Amino acid sequence: MNNVEFVQSFVLHSRPFKESSLILELLTLDHGRCSVLARGVRGSKKNQKRALLQPFQPLVISWVGRSDLKTLKALEATAPSYSLMGIPSLSGLYMNELMIKLLIQWDPHPDIFDAYKRSLVRLSNKENPSVVLREFELELIDELGYGIDWQYDIDGEALDDNLDYGFLPEQGFAIIAKAPKEALKASGKHIKAIGKRDWELSGSLALARKLCRTIIDPLVGFKELNSRKLLQQTLAIQS
Repeated sequence: MNNVEFVQSFVLHSRPFKESSLILELLTLDHGRCSVLARGVRGSKKNQKRALLQPFQPLVISWVGRSDLKTLKALEATAPSYSLMGIPSLSGLYMNELMIKLLIQWDPHPDIFDAYKRSLVRLSNKENPSVVLREFELELIDELGYGIDWQYDIDGEALDDNLDYGFLPEQGFAIIAKAPKEALKASGKHIKAIGKRDWELSGSLALARKLCRTIIDPLVGFKELNSRKLLQQTLAIQS
């Protein structure tokens, strides 16, 4: 991995390094999340490389280096940047921050890369950001090994539309009588609706949000995600 040529990439985040450089956090198709040093890209506002090193811009990138921090060698855009403004833009930044927190460096997840790209397309097409984010979170959770059984409870019994269940993290749903009092509660019909991505059933999207947060918060050490906080504040102002 000393010399990599033209790997499909997105910039998740960048931060200044010394006087004229940036350290980029990338999501790549073939190598997962990785860090790359872009030398001399902060010198001029007309710098063509700097103009491309923005979130939501599809790129191919080449790098060199033997350490975990590679050095950018070349890049080019493969398509126009996804045009996201307002809530869609904050939603995209939330996905970026989530992957920075949850993905291990140099661990390829091509399915996550594809899910992320599809989500950007949907956000740019002005689909409901809440639906896009929940479906991305659910795909991310599945890919990382924390997927939920939407059909059966922890005892192997088929979920009943008319019964209530409690969610036990890392286990699944238990009939309410067997669940702790503090467990997130849900009806069988809502649980199965989420499994089918049926957001027409009132309450299924709200439940999906709570379930995803119940799973994700421990994985990020219960730390507040800046993008999620800003997204929630913006949604509250607009509601």
